[in-house]
Amino acid sequence: MKNFVKLIQQAYKEYFPTTVQKLVDNKIPFAFLSRNPTDKIIAAMNDLRAHKLNISSLIIISPPPVNLDINVIQLKEAVQIYPQPEYIFTADIIDSRLALKNFPASKVVTCNKTNPKSWYKAFMTHLDELQNVYESLIDEESNKTFCGYWLAHTSNQLGRVIHSKVEHYMCPGFIPEKDAIILEAGAYDGGTATILSEMGYRVYTFEMDKINFDRTSKVAEEKNFVVENMALGSYKHMLRYAATGKGNNSLKKSGEDLVEVITLDSYVRDKNLPCVDMIKLDVEGAELDILKGAKTTIARYKPILALSAYHKEEDFWTLMNFVKSIRPDYEFALRHCYENPEDEPMSFKNGVDHLINLGLEPDLRNWWECILFAR
Repeated sequence: MKNFVKLIQQAYKEYFPTTVQKLVDNKIPFAFLSRNPTDKIIAAMNDLRAHKLNISSLIIISPPPVNLDINVIQLKEAVQIYPQPEYIFTADIIDSRLALKNFPASKVVTCNKTNPKSWYKAFMTHLDELQNVYESLIDEESNKTFCGYWLAHTSNQLGRVIHSKVEHYMCPGFIPEKDAIILEAGAYDGGTATILSEMGYRVYTFEMDKINFDRTSKVAEEKNFVVENMALGSYKHMLRYAATGKGNNSLKKSGEDLVEVITLDSYVRDKNLPCVDMIKLDVEGAELDILKGAKTTIARYKPILALSAYHKEEDFWTLMNFVKSIRPDYEFALRHCYENPEDEPMSFKNGVDHLINLGLEPDLRNWWECILFAR
């Protein structure tokens, strides 16, 4: 209880609008760091200054396109200046990582992240549910991950995220035995299914997007797993969608393409699967709906669950609560994973070589990718 109260106090103190108001009211100078200060970045800085924020310096790697009326400092020179800035603002994740590496004593704030007001409201209006989740987690790393996730989203500070180096969906203590049967929703390009198959598991994966399905089918033949061009849900029906070939597609009531939606329970029954040892879901916010169609399977076999818990704010409590309603004897852990830039598209189009040249680890540290594990 004490640690959860501390989290509430920190969230209140570091809430992004509170931080901005503090900087304005006290006229606290802060730095802005941009490895490539384009016209767009300069416009963002000018907007901050228009709101009476005191930007004392711009820390750069590449020179800005125009002369500026503030102090411009090269990064290698800025790290030698003391005292270091109390706050450093950035415009994207890579700049935030650069600031965190070079200015570990500074609070690094990403100014154009997803609206923190929505996350703060969700946090403060669901304290009872979130406390229940927090107290249900089995280890200290899960508790730290939980706190870091909510603090990062309400403060816009990437440094609050506690990243784990576990493989996606494969947390120690939540890994099935060899020859286990794994059902996966959200195949995308078959990357995770390939890894699981090569680990000796029998994998059945689902991909609703026909473009992704065609691509994954070729991989499935080579890597010996089953891929189905279907979507999973809480009941059987047909639904329209628009095929994109991307990893963030979702079911909608419009589009030129049609997909069959089935329940996981019906698939297990129709395929005469002897058991289900693990269910992995990464389906753009449809995780809870799929779980509703998997109640019998979960109740009967108590499979390990690896559930993406970051597509919706409420995923943090609704997923755990629903699983508990089926099997109260489940145990839970939480991990915030890296994305590998060689495996996933990077929003900022920065490759491995670029990250290494910046002195950063060649991985994508992000705000999302929080996985809820159950056993």
